[in-house]
Amino acid sequence: MLSKLTLQNVIVIGVVVAVVIATGIFFVLIRPTQAEIKNLDTQIEAASQRAAQLPTAKRQLEDAKKEVEEARLKWARYERSKMPTIDLTDRLKGALAYWKEPERTAKLLQDWVSKSSQDVIFFGGFAIGVPTTDPNQLPWPIWVVPLGTFQVQGDFESILRHVERWNNAPRLVLVDGLQLSGVSPQLIGQYTATLFILPRAKDDRPAEMLPSAGGAGGMAGFGGMGRFGGGMPGAPMMGGPMMGAPTMGAPMMGAPSMPPGMPPMGVGAPTSGARPPMGVGGGAGVGGPALGGGGAPGVEDY
Repeated sequence: MLSKLTLQNVIVIGVVVAVVIATGIFFVLIRPTQAEIKNLDTQIEAASQRAAQLPTAKRQLEDAKKEVEEARLKWARYERSKMPTIDLTDRLKGALAYWKEPERTAKLLQDWVSKSSQDVIFFGGFAIGVPTTDPNQLPWPIWVVPLGTFQVQGDFESILRHVERWNNAPRLVLVDGLQLSGVSPQLIGQYTATLFILPRAKDDRPAEMLPSAGGAGGMAGFGGMGRFGGGMPGAPMMGGPMMGAPTMGAPMMGAPSMPPGMPPMGVGAPTSGARPPMGVGGGAGVGGPALGGGGAPGVEDY
């Protein structure tokens, strides 16, 4: 049989076998290798682009670190000038700081308004309620205290300067909703104010809850730690009058009625319905120069 194959047949068979082998090599070896090379080229191009962006990314990272550090330093200065020292790393000490702060802040704001608002007449007083008697319910991470509605009398520019000066107040206070009425220089400006206090804690995490604290009943154990003012054995009962504060229905301390002839634009200090929603009972109040007398008894001797 093989002896009958001619040279031409052998050549044709050899060519066919060579083509088959070449096709197999292409599909088995060359094509996958080309695909892998293309994939590697794509990866190299992407890596080259990232490498080209690396110096820019490093600069952006360094700039971000500087901005963060500057922000921390700025906040530290701001915290020292605007925020009271209320630390919830220890809930018992934090509760004492919360209870003393309303009277301290009310007096601080009233003194500041009296000194900084000589070019206007300020009508109003500050009344701040204790947020809670339960150390486990102390506000965190922020204590928001609506201060109420205030009025000032003066010319247009003086009222605007008075509102702008709130940026320099010793506490962080948001002034909003300014309304003007009347005729200059006897304009009446009315606005609302909200106090913001941010307590502190180690690693920004307040202490664990106290197992024995449960409202007024759980606070009875504080009687042995000291007394407010002159003989208050423990924290006030929930719903009862707060220390040194008037009972419901009586005028708020430092919140006078409007002087004769003044239009009834609003109230000088928050009424019982406009008090801070987190406070219970009455609040510590301070009277200003034109605000009537009266101040809450001190608790600094605690």
